[in-house]
Amino acid sequence: MPVIETTLIEGYDAETKARLMKGMARVVRSVIAAVPEGTITVIREVSPSSYARGGIPRVPGPPLPPATDFVADFAKALASGDAAKASAFLTPEFTATDTKGATINLAGLMNAAAGRVYVRFDESVNDENVLVFAEGRAGSARFIERFTISGKLISGYTIWTTA
Repeated sequence: MPVIETTLIEGYDAETKARLMKGMARVVRSVIAAVPEGTITVIREVSPSSYARGGIPRVPGPPLPPATDFVADFAKALASGDAAKASAFLTPEFTATDTKGATINLAGLMNAAAGRVYVRFDESVNDENVLVFAEGRAGSARFIERFTISGKLISGYTIWTTA
């Protein structure tokens, strides 16, 4: 029965703390054979007036949006045909490819987004970035997309489709 504790500066909302606790528990269970109901997470909060780094008081930084929501919003921007809005989600180095390695430009992504129905988004975190896997259908074809989020923007995209 692992017990995971972390300390935060007061000020994060309940949703952000719930996401953090769920994520911490998942990470521990990926290393230790523990059942979800036996994994305990605890957040201890300190007031901003009781916290300083380098002698300088600090306040909590803004939480990142859930990566799955971020990708879903990008997909909506693509489907709406709004290139400017879709571009705002992307790093300058953004690359998109299909399973054969062919490059797809933003116009191609927007064209392909028409008629797509997403059924699931899953998130995976590693040391460098966050990966979001999206599953869905476009007509009778199934697809899986992998989005790489670096920092706060999407830096890569790959799609796999089946007929």
